[in-house]
Amino acid sequence: MTKTKLKERQIEIFRVVMATNSLSAAAVHLGVSQPNVSIAIKRLEDQLGIALFDRISGRLVPTDEARLIFAEIDRVHTQSQMLSETIHSIARGDASTFRFGATPSISMRLIPKALRRLQERQVAGTYYSDSLGQRDIRDYLMFGRGACVATIAEICDPIIETEKIAEAGLVCVVPFDHSLASRTVIHPRDIEHERLISFAPLTTHGESIDETFRRAGMTRKTAVYVHFVEAAMSFVAERIGITVLDGFSALDCQQQGLVAVPVADSVCVAAYVHTYRLRPRQSAVNHLIAALRETAAAAATDNPRSVIRSCPET
Repeated sequence: MTKTKLKERQIEIFRVVMATNSLSAAAVHLGVSQPNVSIAIKRLEDQLGIALFDRISGRLVPTDEARLIFAEIDRVHTQSQMLSETIHSIARGDASTFRFGATPSISMRLIPKALRRLQERQVAGTYYSDSLGQRDIRDYLMFGRGACVATIAEICDPIIETEKIAEAGLVCVVPFDHSLASRTVIHPRDIEHERLISFAPLTTHGESIDETFRRAGMTRKTAVYVHFVEAAMSFVAERIGITVLDGFSALDCQQQGLVAVPVADSVCVAAYVHTYRLRPRQSAVNHLIAALRETAAAAATDNPRSVIRSCPET
């Protein structure tokens, strides 16, 4: 078989013949004579070295190879149409892509709630939400992988612009029927003998929890170490122990049968949105910041136990 490149016209004729199951109908659709269609199909068969159609009882019947080829052509044709529509939408200004990153504490509940607000306002057409570790934030922004990063990690870097969007205290997360669940506030000494699910000392969460315990004149004793807040919440749901988290991570934890009780005299954990100073800020970033502030304000209003408060624009 000669592997010469197929022409677009050949592919178009084959596609129409397959769609109509008739050489005459294909000819009418293409605005050519039936003999021209027959010749084009015969040349295509010769070029490919296979039969594409058989005549059975006077009917044109595609071969198995023809059906497989048509399936690929139809898939590519659909993608081409979608690409064309996307390009025209971008040119009209009624569609865009917004890619951003978030670390686990923010991405669990705060980001989904804010993203729903963006969708309701039809901000951007396509969203890419990337889950990041704290050590990946700087490179993510510097190399333009996304427009911004939402996180509880503070970054002191001259090329990174930071905007504080909300603050939250720490909460103790326990099963709904735990003896501490009915408390209005929990002191670190109240969980001294509980199995604590927690984080390594040098992590953002670990440092915040340790500082809160130091204020109470205590040292944290961890029974189970985890890396991510999702794991801590899941372990509590399985009654392996209890955990202490920032208020953002524990937002709506009652959906998992858990209760978040404020921790007395806890440190304040801030939520930030970081952007790259040396690149123009995408308008969707401003919309995300506003939506995050609104979400934080709503959380504070809806739950009397909430330790979250929105920070005004500076």
